[in-house]
Amino acid sequence: GRSSEQAYAYLLVPSMEGLSRDAQRRLRALMDYNELGGGFKLAMSDLQIRGGGNILGESQSGNIAAVGYDLYLDLLQKTVEDLKRRQGDDSAGALAEEPEPEINLRLPAYIPENYIKDTDLRYITYRKITSCRGDEAIADIRDELRDRYGALPEETINLLGVISLKEAMSKLKITKLDQGEGKLVLSFAEQTPVDPLRLLAMVSAAKKDMKLTPDSRLVVNLKSDRQETVIEEIRKTLHSLLRDAT
Repeated sequence: GRSSEQAYAYLLVPSMEGLSRDAQRRLRALMDYNELGGGFKLAMSDLQIRGGGNILGESQSGNIAAVGYDLYLDLLQKTVEDLKRRQGDDSAGALAEEPEPEINLRLPAYIPENYIKDTDLRYITYRKITSCRGDEAIADIRDELRDRYGALPEETINLLGVISLKEAMSKLKITKLDQGEGKLVLSFAEQTPVDPLRLLAMVSAAKKDMKLTPDSRLVVNLKSDRQETVIEEIRKTLHSLLRDAT
């Protein structure tokens, strides 16, 4: 594997059934992450399997898998920020991330067990989906799932649709989206970039289809409660608000 010489590695095993569970997971990771730049993904997969070591210590494996890598990093970041605040470091507040928008819709949005049967692969796929940002990344995940596992079930299509709404909600500082009986309720943060006058004009133009409550909530009447149209209606509303955002 030097200069123009291609390297190869052959791993010979009696059978997959004769291997330990962790060994099987490592072999799957080697097969999944064999593209250019896959080394980082492979290292992350290994971290999930064996657990991370102590940051301040000699142990090279630990129990990070018990809480999950994402939660582990979140706890670590919050601990560092808390320590900085105690020491009077004003920059600690700048590290805090915006809270993730909360979405409560009346539709099933998950990965069915009969679609991705392996629990670990299903967990990894959830992580990939929830970390997606932008339509292009979501389209890539959709293509990857279709190639590996076949046609996407309706529940997973809904999950991708829900994730696709979060970026626009974050830009608009919409903290919560609820679906009620024939209605959508969008809750805005105080620092929303949406101009109140433009929002009132939008509500006025929509006549009875929209209303704005005194506590900064936009109520939108749904044209249909059918699952396949709800997300599309939400997307159109968010795009209208983005156009009017300052």
